[in-house]
This record gives sequence, structure tokens and C-alpha cells, in this order.
Amino acid sequence: MEASYPPTLTSLRGQEIYITGYVLPVDTKGEIYALSAYPFSSCFFCGGAGPESVMGLEFKETPGRLATDAVKTYIGTLVLVQKPSNGFYFTLINVRPYTP
Repeated sequence: MEASYPPTLTSLRGQEIYITGYVLPVDTKGEIYALSAYPFSSCFFCGGAGPESVMGLEFKETPGRLATDAVKTYIGTLVLVQKPSNGFYFTLINVRPYTP
């Protein structure tokens, strides 16, 4: 399925953004993570939420093991994907923790 994004979102493509959500591990090694609008029990992969509620995270430096469902804020560059091969229509690249 191909995504269609509104202009308010496409204007953020390639921009550095801050985003807060629930941290979800995607693999058993703890190397691939997603940020979800919902906790693990209700997320896109396990519950009834849609793909618009989850974002892939590509960290600038390996973060180590992150706690599932920890609410965290990250900063990174927004990538919008038309036809995702990994399930993420949204990806944040060069991700690092946000510390005010």
C-alpha cells in the first residue's frame, strides 16, 4: 500500500524533529527499535493500532538495551516512506535522546 501524506507532514520531511512515545523493541537482540503512540499491548504490531501510530528509529549511536514501554523523547531527521518494506511509513534517522 502506498502512503499519501498531507502537506503539513510533507513540510517536515528531512527536517529535524522532536517526538515522544513508547519505546518498543522490534527484534530479540535489542538492536532495532520503534517509537509508538501506544504501549506494547496496544501497538501496531500487537494490538489494534494502525501503521500511522508507529515510527522506526535509526540511532546515530547504538543505544544499548532500552526498556520496553519507556516513554522517551528523541530528536532526529524525519523520513516519510511511500512504500515501506519494513512496515514503517515514518522513520527517524540519526536519532539521539532529547535532553532539554
